[in-house]
Amino acid sequence: MRTNTPNRNMPPPAPTRAAAALTLLFTMAATPASGQSMAANPDIGFFLGAGRIALTPPPALGEKPASTSVDRNAVGSIRPAPWGGAAVVAPNLPASVSTGTAQGVTNAAPPPARSPSPAAAPAPLPTTEPDADFVLRHLPNNIQGFRLGGETGASEWPIYLSAAQARSRLRFRLGYISAVSVMPEASKITVSINDVEIGATRVAAFDKVESVDFDIPAGVLEPGFNAVRIAVDERHRVDCSLEATYELWTQIDPSQTGFLMPVRDSRALDLADLAALPPDAQGVLPVRAVLPGRTSPGNIERVIRAVQIIASGGHFEQPMVDVGPMAGGEYGVNLVIGLAADVAATPDLAEFANVEGPRLAALPATPTRRATIVITGRTQDDVNGALVAFGKAAQPHGSLAGLRASQAFPGYRVSGGQTVRLSDLGLHSVEFSGRYFRAGFNVVMPADFYAADYAKVLLDLAGGYAPGLSSSAKIIVAINGRNAVSAPMSNSHGEVFTDKTLPLPLGFFRPGLNRIEIQAQLSNAADAACDPLSAIAGNKRFLFLDTTTLRIPRLARIGRVPDLAVTASGGFPFIGGTKQPKLYAPSPDTNSIAAAATFAARLAASAGRPIDFRFTLTPPPVGSGATLVVAAAGQLDPATARAVGLDPDRMRAAWGDRLAASNEPRDQLSPADIRARDRLVLQKNLPAACHLRRAPAAVAAPPIDLASLPASPSAVRKADDRALFEQWSERLAGQGRWRKWIGEAGARLGALAQDLWRGTIDEAQTLVADGDEQAAKMIYRRDNSLLIAQSARGATADDVWTLVTSPNSSVLAQSAECVSDPRVWRQLDGRLSILDDSDGAVSSLPPKNVRFVVTQPLSLSNVRLIAASWLSLNAGAYVSLVLVVAFLLAIATHGFVRNAGRRTR
Repeated sequence: MRTNTPNRNMPPPAPTRAAAALTLLFTMAATPASGQSMAANPDIGFFLGAGRIALTPPPALGEKPASTSVDRNAVGSIRPAPWGGAAVVAPNLPASVSTGTAQGVTNAAPPPARSPSPAAAPAPLPTTEPDADFVLRHLPNNIQGFRLGGETGASEWPIYLSAAQARSRLRFRLGYISAVSVMPEASKITVSINDVEIGATRVAAFDKVESVDFDIPAGVLEPGFNAVRIAVDERHRVDCSLEATYELWTQIDPSQTGFLMPVRDSRALDLADLAALPPDAQGVLPVRAVLPGRTSPGNIERVIRAVQIIASGGHFEQPMVDVGPMAGGEYGVNLVIGLAADVAATPDLAEFANVEGPRLAALPATPTRRATIVITGRTQDDVNGALVAFGKAAQPHGSLAGLRASQAFPGYRVSGGQTVRLSDLGLHSVEFSGRYFRAGFNVVMPADFYAADYAKVLLDLAGGYAPGLSSSAKIIVAINGRNAVSAPMSNSHGEVFTDKTLPLPLGFFRPGLNRIEIQAQLSNAADAACDPLSAIAGNKRFLFLDTTTLRIPRLARIGRVPDLAVTASGGFPFIGGTKQPKLYAPSPDTNSIAAAATFAARLAASAGRPIDFRFTLTPPPVGSGATLVVAAAGQLDPATARAVGLDPDRMRAAWGDRLAASNEPRDQLSPADIRARDRLVLQKNLPAACHLRRAPAAVAAPPIDLASLPASPSAVRKADDRALFEQWSERLAGQGRWRKWIGEAGARLGALAQDLWRGTIDEAQTLVADGDEQAAKMIYRRDNSLLIAQSARGATADDVWTLVTSPNSSVLAQSAECVSDPRVWRQLDGRLSILDDSDGAVSSLPPKNVRFVVTQPLSLSNVRLIAASWLSLNAGAYVSLVLVVAFLLAIATHGFVRNAGRRTR
C-alpha cells in the first residue's frame, strides 16, 4: 500500500470553468430502437434532451434555431471577419474526397525561417493591463508544473505559433511569486525563447504576484514549435547551509504568464495549426464537445477519437472535455461532429445544411464563441472520411530549439541501445556559483520495459569543479527520487573532465516517465562566514557541459499486468493488443461521456498517438480487446466491478448518499475565503484542477523532499578511488544480504514446519485476510472521489479490463479533470489507485499477482534479457538454480572421474 502526495504546481481553476462544469447536470440514457441492435449498428441515434433520452425528437428539435449566416465563400480562405479582423479559416473537403484522403485542405505556406537576433536581451518593460486588442496566450501545464525550486531551476515548454502569430510583434509576460528567503540582490529569473535570452529581472516578489513584460526581438520566433525556457538563479538571504537551499522557490503564475498577442491572431484557427489552440489560465486545454440533438454511440466514438487527435497532436498534457452547447471565451475549442443535417441545427452552423461529401471546417473564435472545429458529412461514411482526414498528422515544424523541446516533452522517448546527448533533452551548459546544483531531465522508457538490475545506464559527464571545495563535496545522481549513485570531488586543486562515467542501475528506472537529477553539493570554507557579498559576487564553483551523454543498454521487453503506471505512461494494454480496444459506458450521460473523453485524451497524450477505441453500451466479451470502463457507481454492473476486484455492495454502501449527484456538497466560501484559498493553492503548489473544498487553517509548510524539487543545469564528477570503494561496499553489503536471506529463509522454514506439526497452517490465511481487510478499509471510504482498478481476465493484453468509477457522474467528470493533471496522473500505480480530488493525493495498492504479456517477438536476445531480469528480481530462484547447476556439475564430474584412469587396489 502506498500513498503519494503530488508535486503541487498549479493555481486554482478559473471561475468560468467551474461554472461551466456546474451547468452539465442533465442526464441521458441509451435505448435501442425497436427491432434494432445498437451494438450491431453504433450509428443508431438517440436524443439528448433536458431529461432522459428519447427515441423521437422532442418538439423543440423540430424547429431549427435561428443562426447567424456565414459566407460560404470564406470556407477554404482566409479573410478578416466583419466584427473585428479575426481571420476566418474553414478548409472545405470537396464532395469527391473519399475516406482517408485530405484533398482540398489548403493552407498558406509559412514564411522562410529567420535567424535569431544577436542583440542583447532588453530590460523588462512596465506591465500594463492588456487592452481589448490583445490577449494572453498561456503556457500549457506539464509534468514539472510551474514551480522552480532550489538555488537553480528551469523548465521548458514547446509552444506552437501559427505563421501569422510568429510574424506579429509579440511580447512575453511573466508573472511570479517567490519565497521570502530569496535574496533579490543575488537572484534573478531569466526568460529565453529558442535559446535566445529575451530578458531577465531580479526575483523580488515575496508578498504578491509580480508581472513583467519583455519585448521579443525580431527574428526570434518562427512558425511552428518554439522553445520557451524560464530559469531562476537564487540565493538565500541569511543562511549558507545546504539545508537552507530547500527553502528557496519561485512559483510561476500561469494565469499571468505567456505571449501577449493581438486578438485577431489568437482567434484565427487552421486545421494544420491545432497545436496553436490556446490553453486556459491554468494551462488546461478546454474542449467543449457539442453533440447534436440526435446522437449515437458511433458519434460519441468519433468525438473521443477527435479529442485524442487534438491532445496528442498538439502536445496538450492536460485536456479537459465537457459536453454542452457552443462555448464562448478566448481559450480552448468547440468540437462539433455529426451528420450535416444535425450539425446545421446548431446555432451559427446553418451553413452546413447542404453539405455534400466529407467536410472539415475550422472556424475562428468570435466575441461570443470559441474557435470551433466541425467534422461532418451527408452520410455516416462521409463523417468517418472527414474524421480520417482530420487525423492526418502534419509534419512537425518550427525552430531547431522548438523541435528539440517538442521531442523531449514531456520526456525523451527511448527504446534501448542508443546514446542521447543531454543537450537534446533541454539542458544547457552553465557555470554555477551556488552551494547546491541540480540539473534534471525526463526520459520515457517503453511501456513494456522490464525493469531490473541486469544492466547499467551509463552517464558520461562533462564539466568541472573549482578548487577549495570541502571534503563533503560530492555528486549525486537521483532517479525518480531515489539516490542511485554518488561520487566525491576529492581533488583539492579542482578538475575539468570531458568523459567521466557514472553507472546507473537499470532497476531504478520504471516503464514510462522517469526523472533523472544530477546533483552536486558544493560547500566550501567560506560558507561558514556566510558573507552576503560573496553570494552577490558569485565566484564560480561548477561547470556543467551539455555534451554530457546518456547511454541506454538493450532493454528487456515484456508487458506486465495489472500495472496502472504502465497504462498511464504509455497506454498499454490499449496500445499493444491484437484486437481493437473497447471503451464501455453502460449508461452514458453528459458527465460520464465527458469523463470518458477526458480519460481517453489523457491516455493519448501519454502514448503520443490516438488510441482506436470502440465505444460500446454493452459489456464486450472477454478477450475481444483491452477494455476501459467509465461509469458512475450507480450505473455500474456488479459483475463488472467484481471482474476488477471490487465489491459493488461495499462500494455503494461506502458512498451511500453520494450516489445521487444532488447530495454532493457545494462550496460555501466567502470572497475572502476564495482569495485565501487561491493564494494557498499558488504558494503551496497544489494542482489547480483539483478542488480544495475549504480554506485550511494555517499550518506549517511540509518539509520539502529533495527529490521532489524541480532540477536545473548542473555539473558532476566521479573519482575512481571512490567508485572502487563503493564497489567494495556493495560487494560486502551483498554478502551480508545473502547471509541474512539464508538465515531468514531457514527461520521461515522452521516456523512453517512447526505450524504444520501443530496443525495451525491456516494462520497464514488469516494474515492474508487481515491484509485484504486493511486494503478494503482504504478502498471503501466515503471521501474517495475516484477509483481506478485494473485486472487481467486472461493471458493476453486483450484480456485486461480497467475501470474508472466515482460516486456519481458529476464527481466522475470533476475527478477526471483532476486526475488528468500531469503531476496527479503520474501517481497512478499498481492494481488500484484512489484519488482524493480535494488536493490531488493518490493512494495505490500493489498487484497481488502479476501476469506477463508478450508484446515483442521472443527473440533469443529478448528472452535472455527477460530471464536475466526475472532472476535478478527473484534471488531465491537464482540461488536455487545455481545450486541445482552446481549439483549437476558435481554429479557429472564424479561420473567422469570415476570412469577415467586406471583403478588401483
